Amino acid sequence: MSRWRWSRGWIAAVGALALVAVVGPATPVAAWPSLTPTRWELKTGYGYQYKNPETRPNNYQVHYLLPSLVVPLTDPIGPAWARGRFTWNPEVTLGFFTHPNNRPILGVAPLQARYEWEPIGRWSPYLLAGLGVLYAKINARESGSEINFNLSEAVGVRYRWTQKASLLVEYRHIHISNAGLDEPNSGLNTHTFFAGVAVALG
Repeated sequence: MSRWRWSRGWIAAVGALALVAVVGPATPVAAWPSLTPTRWELKTGYGYQYKNPETRPNNYQVHYLLPSLVVPLTDPIGPAWARGRFTWNPEVTLGFFTHPNNRPILGVAPLQARYEWEPIGRWSPYLLAGLGVLYAKINARESGSEINFNLSEAVGVRYRWTQKASLLVEYRHIHISNAGLDEPNSGLNTHTFFAGVAVALG
């Protein structure tokens, strides 16, 4: 029987998205700026499958290229030690598996949000959670569908290099599965490491 295979990663990311859904509407209207992109980002990264009881040991390796926009959702909020802002971070997913086969990945993550702390000097740490849809022909033994979903949770830091340009470093846990729409649905979990650049708009 088809079923959604929940993992700690899914629970953490859904919890983070729920926090955005609760905190966002609860934010005073005056704290909401206009929904205008303030910068674009481009990240590239490498991920590898880690072993767990629900995943066959195929040792998947994947490479990504992720262009995205950053759209502020709130003005700075929160206490001094956690003062920051929520942003909407829609992202395009481009990538390919390099092991155990060479296959493309193409998708979009429109439901992606980030909480970014106010700068500490030139450094701005952030947390991210997102949900997207992918064309990803993983393997007939792993997923019975070529249309899959990805759920991400990440921690990263942005370093302001110049007035307009920043450097990014990020760790992201990515879960890919067909959400129980077909069988099999083993799910693919990867540790993924990104580096990238951000450029302010305007």
